[in-house]
Amino acid sequence: MSSQFNSMPLPLGLPTQWPVMDLVRSVDRVIVSSPGKSADDPSKEPPLLIAISGHFEPGKLKSLFLKAGAKQQVFNSVTIYRLQDKASSEFGFVVLNSQTLLAGDAKSLYTVIERLEKGNVTPPPIVEKARDMDVAYDFWAILLTPPSAMASERFASMDMAGKLNGFQFGVAVRDGMALDVNLNATSEAAAKEMMAQLSKLMKLASKDRENHPEWAGLDKKMKLTVEHSDVHFAFRLNAMELVHFVKAMEESNAKGRARAAQAASSAHPTMIQPPGNVQQQAKPNPPKQVIRIEGLDGGTREIPYQP
Repeated sequence: MSSQFNSMPLPLGLPTQWPVMDLVRSVDRVIVSSPGKSADDPSKEPPLLIAISGHFEPGKLKSLFLKAGAKQQVFNSVTIYRLQDKASSEFGFVVLNSQTLLAGDAKSLYTVIERLEKGNVTPPPIVEKARDMDVAYDFWAILLTPPSAMASERFASMDMAGKLNGFQFGVAVRDGMALDVNLNATSEAAAKEMMAQLSKLMKLASKDRENHPEWAGLDKKMKLTVEHSDVHFAFRLNAMELVHFVKAMEESNAKGRARAAQAASSAHPTMIQPPGNVQQQAKPNPPKQVIRIEGLDGGTREIPYQP
């Protein structure tokens, strides 16, 4: 995560000058929660709350927030550090104690602070499901509404799954890897169509030995089933298989970077000085060829092809 942070845009519009890696190293768990868009105003950003548990130094966090330009706001005796840049003006942070940090839009933070003062309340059913997932998986997600309800600038990709009412998935990395996904489609027919497309994609990916040799044979490790309007997807690797897969991924990525560097250098033709002081240009590269798959829910997909 550390090696990738600087090369990727930070989520939620946070300023890039934040020393975020000092914070990341202190984090044990992150839980992201949102009720989705409001039916009254679907164009408005959905509320968002992030609870981060770990081992923090409240004084150090306060200095970090203030140095980044955040302003302090006191709500019910709790300090909220509010970002001041225009894109994130509604976003804030609360340091509850040395183990808990909250982040989210101001209204969500107000609600949590009020709830903490009132004491325990009966949680909605999704919380019980979340607790079960938290025991079984290291990374998990539950969505009980159509993904489009979460689509926004923060979660732009959520708008792609138009045939889903919701989903849940979990990944456990314990003596190997286990991945379980349940997609709740809008109908049984949509579920069967979704399974057929997923099955085709898995088979195509496992045969793409030119670009992804590490995927070879993975389709045999996957199990797809349909039950009414639900599509169940399961994937298992034992410890040895996981080590082999990760190593193959690293080798494939290294080769991909080497090919990209070679392609970039060959994209600029060099001038050759042949005998007779007559300059001639190197032959241009042949046009790229692709295999195009049309008719998928996510749009047309192109796979690079080399003769």
